[in-house]
Amino acid sequence: MSEAIFLIDGPYVSDFLKRTIYELQIPVVKTQEAKALLGETQTAYLSEEEAVLKLKKSPDTKIYTNSENSLVWIYTRHPNRELVDKLLSTKDKVLFRKKLERINPDFYYRELSSNEFEKLDPDLIPFPVIVKPAVGFFSLGVHGVQSQGDWRDTIAGIKSTIQQTNELYPAAVLDNTKYIIEEVIDGDEFAIDCYYDNSGTPVVLNIMKHLFASDNDVNDRVYISSGNIVGEYLERITNYLNSLGEIFRLKDFPAHVELRITETGLINVIEINPLRFGGWCSTPDLAKYAWDINVYEYVYKSLVPEWGNIIKKKKGSVYALVVLNNSTGVSGSQIKSFNYDLLLRKIETPQELRKTDFSKYPLFGFLMCEVKESDLSSLYELLHSDLSEYIEV
Repeated sequence: MSEAIFLIDGPYVSDFLKRTIYELQIPVVKTQEAKALLGETQTAYLSEEEAVLKLKKSPDTKIYTNSENSLVWIYTRHPNRELVDKLLSTKDKVLFRKKLERINPDFYYRELSSNEFEKLDPDLIPFPVIVKPAVGFFSLGVHGVQSQGDWRDTIAGIKSTIQQTNELYPAAVLDNTKYIIEEVIDGDEFAIDCYYDNSGTPVVLNIMKHLFASDNDVNDRVYISSGNIVGEYLERITNYLNSLGEIFRLKDFPAHVELRITETGLINVIEINPLRFGGWCSTPDLAKYAWDINVYEYVYKSLVPEWGNIIKKKKGSVYALVVLNNSTGVSGSQIKSFNYDLLLRKIETPQELRKTDFSKYPLFGFLMCEVKESDLSSLYELLHSDLSEYIEV
């Protein structure tokens, strides 16, 4: 079993992750950000110098981070440049597509700088396409473009996104200077939290289906998981993750993988988010409610879920993560309040509501909940809502 250390950074650390770190005494690199978020007394800190020395002596030490902000530390302090190269080849979507050419040689993609959009002849683009930052996070700056007629509106939307998000995250997390245009990947979309063990074998910790309001929707609004979803897709997804691991040489490597599966069963990867699970401690904490497992502990101890037994205990329910992104069309700075109580009244079994500073970030929070598998109407209502009914301006 490989050793592991955690890198902790903002913008958010859940109470569940904090308790896990304290109770298991997981080694945490003692950065200024970690100290501010975790405190001094209960945390098993490694100084930054001790962490670098440990990574030199044990290069297979697994790193988990709750936030991509920590990639900056790895890029500048980690002694293993091979890991840095893997991070770059997964985080940078242009390099990512180049790596995947060996299994998807005909996949269309094109790199553009942010000031080249106006010059690009839309006749050269094989619509429909997805446009997104080459280094991005949380669907920020992602645009679905169905036809040439939508191209000018897309350029305007990209400019607006750049203005709104330039100061939110470091360039290692969200870089608005370089974009990628790529063909639309067909099929149902899934998000997978997993890790690759020290032999390169993928271990799946959660499978979530991403629901969309329409073919043009690219938002991260609703993710669901259930025993039926995991049971149906676990083997196929694990086999595909194994293929990705071979291409990118992934070992001792946690990841949040997004992919699509067509009606005929063909799987295509969208992206691999390195060394983390869902942002803002979202999808990993959902697994606590859905499966009664602590995925942070599973990564730290290299544990493998007994999915057969887990699924048997979880019949008839769907577990959902609702990302309350600000789709109202009103700037967060102009919104006085968000009616969280009204939102909770519409959900049969809310499990956790996390409020965020919507004046600073383009979202109102995260909701984790349980609904009957036979009735997903409350989730679809939120999926199709722009959330304007919950705000006071």
